[in-house]
Amino acid sequence: MNLTPAMRPGLRLPALRDMASLRQAQLQAANEFAEATIAAVRDPRGVHAETAIAALARMAGTFLFRSFGFEIKDLTPGQAVFSDQANEQGPRLLDILGSTLAALDVPLDPKKLTGKVDPERSPRRAFLETQKLLEPRLAPIRDAHGLSLMEAAEAAAAGAALLIRHGVNVLDPHAAFNLAVYAFIEGAKTAPDPVIGPREGDSGA
Repeated sequence: MNLTPAMRPGLRLPALRDMASLRQAQLQAANEFAEATIAAVRDPRGVHAETAIAALARMAGTFLFRSFGFEIKDLTPGQAVFSDQANEQGPRLLDILGSTLAALDVPLDPKKLTGKVDPERSPRRAFLETQKLLEPRLAPIRDAHGLSLMEAAEAAAAGAALLIRHGVNVLDPHAAFNLAVYAFIEGAKTAPDPVIGPREGDSGA
């Protein structure tokens, strides 16, 4: 089976331009989230672009999910959870993804942003695998920058845009954008593991 292209290891992530919609702490966290994701998913072949992008975009959704403060003790990890909050607040992640890519000079054709994921461009790791891998690595970054859960979700969305930018030579940015959008939804509508986070009650105001 042919392997999809791998992202080059050791990428140096540039500082994002100032964006009115995000605080400086979030911009710094976005870079650190992206760097932590690259380190976490790298294997001997390099960094699989689709897996890295999906993993961080899923975490944007998971941070958003945790910000809702659901009483979810009866849920099991991986269970689908549909909510008005996800439908109402999820588009914010898409806005940040698009505006960050624009700030990074990544041109996109709106006609190609279908939200459909090409099966040939799927991540190699499942949702719970990447969530359990990344969340312990991203939580200290979130704490260091004093981010609420919602702010961490926004920073992770910007970080996913950084990964898309750095993967343009191996993955079409339209395919990457569609993958990130799907991963946002996956994270925002799937119970994570553990279902109750270590800071239950942090609603990410």
